[in-house]
Amino acid sequence: MCREIPLELVFVIDSSESVGPENFEVVKDFVNAIIDQFTVSQEASRIGVVHYSHLNTVVVDLQQQSSREEIKAAVRAMPYLGEGTFTGSAMLQARKVFRDSRPHVRKVAVVLTNVLLDQRDLVQFKETASENHAEGIEVLIIGVVKKTDPLYEEFLSEMKTVASDPKEEHVYIIDDFLLLPAIVMRNKMC
Repeated sequence: MCREIPLELVFVIDSSESVGPENFEVVKDFVNAIIDQFTVSQEASRIGVVHYSHLNTVVVDLQQQSSREEIKAAVRAMPYLGEGTFTGSAMLQARKVFRDSRPHVRKVAVVLTNVLLDQRDLVQFKETASENHAEGIEVLIIGVVKKTDPLYEEFLSEMKTVASDPKEEHVYIIDDFLLLPAIVMRNKMC
């Protein structure tokens, strides 16, 4: 468990059509399992959640005085959206959530997605990623894609654009949502 270490942690959760409703439930369980690793309080870890597809919503912001169980309930209550994948817009929203961060406290965004960016997203993805890095937001990305997918290399390149350096410590690629529980991220965030 990540005890009393101060941390600002924001999950950016893809709920687009390509994820599918069953996999979205797996993602929510995974996020809640990570939340269980933290002491949630205004003095220790504060957790935010951005839920996205073609729209994005702040489910939990960093200023809310929410308990771990309240945050987990909010994650469980997120509906499956099933539209486009506007990751650039979601990352911009996450940066806005981080504006409520405590000074001198580590900021970590965990992005979960499974598809290339939707070209209809008006927010420039690479610029948003650069701005997040410039504002001191450490980005871990979990991408779900099969290595046999013809767009695998392009997807991997996009994920590396989003992720912080060193890339090998901030990019996790798996080929099935059911493998999410095998990812142990605690050491990367604590």
